[in-house]
Amino acid sequence: MGHSEEDSNRTDRSSEGEPPPRFADDRFFRALASRRRRRALRYLLEENDTTVEEIATVLSGWEATTTATMQTPADRSEIRIDLTHNHLPRLADAGLVEYDRDTGSVRLASLHPQVAALIRRSARAGRAGRS
Repeated sequence: MGHSEEDSNRTDRSSEGEPPPRFADDRFFRALASRRRRRALRYLLEENDTTVEEIATVLSGWEATTTATMQTPADRSEIRIDLTHNHLPRLADAGLVEYDRDTGSVRLASLHPQVAALIRRSARAGRAGRS
């Protein structure tokens, strides 16, 4: 799905000088505890508005690259099911995404700049193999 440059960096800049309220919320840190959720957020930071199917396809490809194994349709299906029933509801509960289970649409929520920066740092650390 396409996106505009404005959407790709969707953040709430109205409170840049204040610490984001999500940093005080345990749900936020539990949401970031999973590599798969961090990777989904990383993708959403780039695409902003997508579907569960698209995220499953991208994550399947990234996992194949990371593990140097071939991903099967069953592997991709497992990722999609895991996203649908576990990861996306947790991200939505933490206020990081807007997820419509009925349509399969996923959209990045409006993020404080510090939250977006933390997600980017955690994604870079994951690519470097440190998490």
